Amino acid sequence: MSEEKEIKEVVREEIRSEKTGKFRPLPRNKQTEADLARIFEYGTERKLTKYLRENGLHDDEPRFAQIVKLFREHAGKRL
Repeated sequence: MSEEKEIKEVVREEIRSEKTGKFRPLPRNKQTEADLARIFEYGTERKLTKYLRENGLHDDEPRFAQIVKLFREHAGKRL
């Protein structure tokens, strides 16, 4: 699966999470997708975690861990 599709899947999961009311989702818009894609391509893990926290996703939420894991896998391919 391409990185862009994986990022869109993460956003879709946020929508599902919103319906259950368990976790606060990331904002759903093209700017969020563009920001995440830019961080995945050029950013660091620290920048990603800061972005997620600033947008309401906390360390103890499963989505946070899934996004960071996806980033680490992508970063390994980048190097």
